Order: sequence, then structure tokens, then C-alpha cells
Amino acid sequence: MAEQDAKTGRFLPGNSGNGGRHKGARNKLHADFVQALLDHFHMRGAAENAAALPRGQAAIEIVYRENPRDYLKLIASVLPKEYTIEDNRYDDVGDEELREIIDDFRRKASERERGQSAGEGASGAKPALN
Repeated sequence: MAEQDAKTGRFLPGNSGNGGRHKGARNKLHADFVQALLDHFHMRGAAENAAALPRGQAAIEIVYRENPRDYLKLIASVLPKEYTIEDNRYDDVGDEELREIIDDFRRKASERERGQSAGEGASGAKPALN
């Protein structure tokens, strides 16, 4: 048995009690929950009653039916707070070539503006950017 302070009940240095949560248990629970939420999100309407679902999905179904606002909050809470978008299409393009691409884009945009001000493009269709 681990040694504890008689007054506070705290474990003495070098004694960690029962060892705590197993390594990765929290991550496993989180992964299982997110998977159940994803499964529910994709299969919405497949089960007629919550009793036919596994326990975790049944709880999610109850929240979905009884309080849709909380269901949406739940989904938002498991999404990443920040996204990192990496676009490396131009990593190998030199500065001079990038200037040429930008100048070409500006030239085409200017031509498009002049054409629309002259009455072209009245259909409202947006021309493709090449």
C-alpha cells in the first residue's frame, strides 16, 4: 500500500497511489467519442430509435433529438480551433517568375474590368481565371 500523509491524505514523495490513468486512456476515449460522433453524423436517420444504437451513439442521438443546439455545439467543440493550410505550389517558383504571374493576373483583371465597364459581361457570368 502506498504511504500517505495522515493529516492531508496526500501521497508522500515517491508514492503515486494506484498508478493513475493508463497511458493513452484519455486519447482513446477522445478518439472513440469523436468516431461515434462522426458515425452518428454520417448515419443520421438510419436508426429509428436510440435503443438500437450502441450506448455512446444512443447518448449522441438523444442530444441530437432533444437539443439540436447542444448537438451542434458538441460537433464544434471537437473540431480543431485552428487550421493550418499549406500551399506549396509556388515553392519552386523564383521571384521573377512570381512577378510575371502577378503582372499577368493584374493585366487580365484590368482587361476584364474595362470590358465590363464597356457593357460586356452583362449576363452576370464570371469569366474563368486562367
